[in-house]
Amino acid sequence: MLLSATLVLLVFLGLMGVVLDRAFHRSAEQAVQDRLLLHIYGLLSVSDVSDGELMLAEELQEPRFNRLGSGLHAVVVDSDGRELWRSPSAVDLQIKGRDITQVSSPMSSGTPQFGELFDTEQQPFFFLAYQVLWQTSEQVQTAYTYFVFEETTPFESEISTFRNNLWGWLVGVVIALVMVQTAIMQWGLRPLQQLADDLKAIEDGDQEHLEGDYPTEIDGVTRNLNILLGNEREQREKYRTTMADLAHSLKTPMAILKGAAADLPEDERQSLDDQIKRMEEIISYQLERAVTRSSKLVQKAINVRPLVERLVAALNKVYTDKPVTIATAVDDLTFFGDERDLMELLGNLLDNACKYGQSTAVLTVAQEDQSLKFIIEDDGAGIADTQSVLKRGARLDSAESGQGIGLAIVAEIVARYNGKIAIDTSPLGGARVSVVFP
Repeated sequence: MLLSATLVLLVFLGLMGVVLDRAFHRSAEQAVQDRLLLHIYGLLSVSDVSDGELMLAEELQEPRFNRLGSGLHAVVVDSDGRELWRSPSAVDLQIKGRDITQVSSPMSSGTPQFGELFDTEQQPFFFLAYQVLWQTSEQVQTAYTYFVFEETTPFESEISTFRNNLWGWLVGVVIALVMVQTAIMQWGLRPLQQLADDLKAIEDGDQEHLEGDYPTEIDGVTRNLNILLGNEREQREKYRTTMADLAHSLKTPMAILKGAAADLPEDERQSLDDQIKRMEEIISYQLERAVTRSSKLVQKAINVRPLVERLVAALNKVYTDKPVTIATAVDDLTFFGDERDLMELLGNLLDNACKYGQSTAVLTVAQEDQSLKFIIEDDGAGIADTQSVLKRGARLDSAESGQGIGLAIVAEIVARYNGKIAIDTSPLGGARVSVVFP
């Protein structure tokens, strides 16, 4: 906003400066013309014609006409352009006669003509030409053209001084106005900074709604934000209550499963205990996510290989009735994050590979350009719509059981770690899901 306002101000004041400069230039030229015309009238007042000859006073009232090098000169020519008289100051003036003739020949009497001519050394002079008809006899009128020349140096000096003052003042005005605009904008935008501070306080959990005294212009926005925050708080409470009710409802079935597992053989009881423990961890994790106030991830170094081995062993027991081989290629790598996140991510992806694959599921974990990359492939039918499948509730195969949230959960986990997920076709013929964590 400040940059735009400054740009508009510069354009406006720049145009105003150009207009004032041109107006002053025209005014100064008009002043020169009026001054030269007064000199013409002064010359006419001391002119006389005797015996057909034009005569002027030897000593003119304007002292500059009498002083050599004064910069003010006068010349009188006849209708043919022949010079009849020149002032003492014009003794060394060398204006081309052709130029004087070109000016005087088309003139009409009583109409002054103003312009600029150059001497033989290309020195510029303002001139004013004025033609009069002098009654030399009863039947004869003779045309005389009076020329007054003045050097342009004083005029140019005056224009230069004016321009320096004008642009100096305009630059000062621009600086002053920019400072005033900056102060006004800081004052005017201060409520927005207050709003940002209040939102940060809400994000940090220091307050629950916007409490500032805001101006009328944004009061409606703050009211709507408070309503939105209130609705969000209610939804969060409802979500937390629902998760707590779900956890409480699962306690009894879990206890029954634990009791039933005690009567099983050692190997089966161990497998069931592992899965029950996994279910309890998932419930605890989801409850923690429901009630937490901070979105910051807990960074912890996790060895990927043992976790993958536990997942593969569990899935082999789950899919004992389906001839699916789970192949792994896992380097000795470390994942920095929450172990439950990685378990949730790989568990969902490997479960989908086993569920939709025909006979093979492959998990590859490798380091790639300082990033940790997971690739899960299968030899199933593949995924046609790779974008919609990542949306919560979207299922492309209704033949298999599920709620359609597995890949959506995976996408949410990847997003929390600023990772990337891509789904394409595997060389095995099925789907290939690539997840890269920076």
